[in-house]
Amino acid sequence: MKVMKKLTLLLSLIFAVAGCGSETDAAETQTQQEAAADAALEVHFIDVGQADCALLVADGHYMVIDGGNNDDADAIVSYLKNQGVKTLDAVVGTHPHEDHIGSLDAIINSFDVEAVYMPKIMHTSQTFEDVLDAIANKGLKIKAPNPGDTISFHGLPVEFLGPQQEYGDFNNNSIVLKVTAGERSFLFTGDAEETAEKDILNAGYDLQADVLKVGHHGSSTSTSDAFLQAVSPQYAVISVGTGNKYGHPEKVTLDKLQNIGAEIHRTDMEGTVVCSTDGQNILFNGVSTQTETADTPVAAETTETYIGNKNSKKFHTEDCSALPAENNRVYFENREEAISLGYQPCGSCKP
Repeated sequence: MKVMKKLTLLLSLIFAVAGCGSETDAAETQTQQEAAADAALEVHFIDVGQADCALLVADGHYMVIDGGNNDDADAIVSYLKNQGVKTLDAVVGTHPHEDHIGSLDAIINSFDVEAVYMPKIMHTSQTFEDVLDAIANKGLKIKAPNPGDTISFHGLPVEFLGPQQEYGDFNNNSIVLKVTAGERSFLFTGDAEETAEKDILNAGYDLQADVLKVGHHGSSTSTSDAFLQAVSPQYAVISVGTGNKYGHPEKVTLDKLQNIGAEIHRTDMEGTVVCSTDGQNILFNGVSTQTETADTPVAAETTETYIGNKNSKKFHTEDCSALPAENNRVYFENREEAISLGYQPCGSCKP
């Protein structure tokens, strides 16, 4: 009871009274228009095992969505520092499960933070209390976004789509948000499940996104058929731990993504996944995945063979200096085939 009273008091002190409201005013609209010509965005889906953490980078401005587990603090803070982070324009904790907010306190304590966004729900865990303490110690207020609210991340619109209401479980209370950079968009879904997805669908938002951060680590309870059809992603990123006890990502979810034609990237197979866009083209870890348009000349089709090492389970380009002996090789027609069979990219040739 004492813990509940303390948390209730702390929440009342640090939650913004009227929610975050819509921060897109005339001045910011002008800023967004000016930024349209420079819509560069990087999204780093940091490998934090069976957890979520994404760093968004736009022209020296930074934003974090979720903060991994408690044990990821040193690795996340180090990664952010290596990317040049000194100030975070925004920190988002999609919902108060430990695998999403575990290291948010360390992030908030380590950097200047301009705004924190979290759903207005309470958890009695020590992890949640640690995050609230870090926010209070920085003199910050939590902004609880309302559905339809839009903020600007260095001129790029960030639209909050969920949660549409208060649910009886933490997963469905996840903040769902869409970030748009020029002609490309990214949808982050936290652990929102089918119930929340249905309410977001019924609200009538434009859910189409080029890159989908797959909900709930690829669990079958998320990524419902109707929701996936509405998003219609070209690329799907799954933040998930190797050999996790939940069996994530589940085969039914992978099948759905493959059937819709989405290119799948997984942190358990690739490590940290970095996606970048100039507002038109999209790159994953430096590999172009430019989408052809009617005005884009179609180049002659080329194929590239990748060579796997049966022992190390790494795969390489044909000219890599670390190729295995012939009797230890396995050949793949494309990168996706290698990854789907459990092989990981070589650190030298970076196939």
